[in-house]
Amino acid sequence: MLRRHFISLSHKAGTVVGADDHQIIEYQATPEVTSSPHAAQLISQGNVVYHIVGPNGTTPAVQCARLFAALPNDASSCNVLNFIPTEVGYAGGAWNLQIFHWNPGINPVELSKDDDILAAVAAGKGTLEVTATLVRCPVINFAALR
Repeated sequence: MLRRHFISLSHKAGTVVGADDHQIIEYQATPEVTSSPHAAQLISQGNVVYHIVGPNGTTPAVQCARLFAALPNDASSCNVLNFIPTEVGYAGGAWNLQIFHWNPGINPVELSKDDDILAAVAAGKGTLEVTATLVRCPVINFAALR
């Protein structure tokens, strides 16, 4: 399952769109696998890129709808970053890939902020998988968040 997510993060070279604090951002993603989830967490220094999947293992359409409507020509895995440059807590350009899995029977909604994802986990709507994947993704357009 992780291999599919790894490929989806790098399916097209160039700009990728995602979200931070409910706003659309653009970044370039280059994933690499570390020796363990713990190693990826240490290297990323608290930065997380969340990938959202439904019970069937694919990203729910609702997760991507707003991104594709705004930037239909850009690639996206519909991911969410927890920190971007200029934000308190930002610790450099590497993020640990964590995968949010919607539980069966739950109707997915767009999750475009890390707080929303963590609240969904706390409410029992899904689970969070910490991976050994480190994603180096310089954020290149976050004007909407300034």
